[in-house]
Amino acid sequence: MSAVILIPARWASTRFPGKPLALIAGISLIQRVYERAQRARRAKAIFVATDDARIAEHVTGFGGKVVQPRGDFQSGGDRIAASLNLLGEEFDEVVNVQGDEPLIDAAVIDNLIDTLETTKADMATLACPLGGDEELQSRDIVKVVAALDGTALYFSRAPLAGALRHIGLYGYQTAVLRKLAALPPSPLERAESLEQLRALQNGFRIHLLQTSKPHLGVDRPEDVLRVEQELAKHG
Repeated sequence: MSAVILIPARWASTRFPGKPLALIAGISLIQRVYERAQRARRAKAIFVATDDARIAEHVTGFGGKVVQPRGDFQSGGDRIAASLNLLGEEFDEVVNVQGDEPLIDAAVIDNLIDTLETTKADMATLACPLGGDEELQSRDIVKVVAALDGTALYFSRAPLAGALRHIGLYGYQTAVLRKLAALPPSPLERAESLEQLRALQNGFRIHLLQTSKPHLGVDRPEDVLRVEQELAKHG
């Protein structure tokens, strides 16, 4: 069994244009994500998936590997699926590590790969407890309800009874990712603007790995300082 990590990185961002190249304590966001992902022991290879020449040049400059899918994609998963076809090698599992997670825990990535291999679930993702009623009500925070067997019942931006906070790290069986990319966006996916609902509405199983808290990510320019403070705190 072999797994590949793909890190999508786009220049365009409504809240933070050029975000992948933003410096965090002197090192770019995308380099920090890449180097964190390199610590994962279960992955055979890591690539940054980008359509921007500036990002591609920067990644190759620090020794990273790049894949450049072309076209307009309905979702991040569709972009990752298109990237797979350019790698020149087949992998059993694919992990989509978000390009704005400079503090991603490599052990969590390894756990995700282990879960895919041991449970044979179609997909796996992360969830943690919500941080109070404000997060429950926020439409910027995606919620997920778990079944008793540890799989996802539903994802939503709206408040859900018994919900957890979804963390957008995804693992796929490669064959499942390709099947999903061949399907049109589902009605629920369109209604909620959540690509994982395409999987649920088409009968795929998503296993939930529960963690204690979310990773501190970079969504807006002001988040850079928060991450720098966290890095300083932990040396």
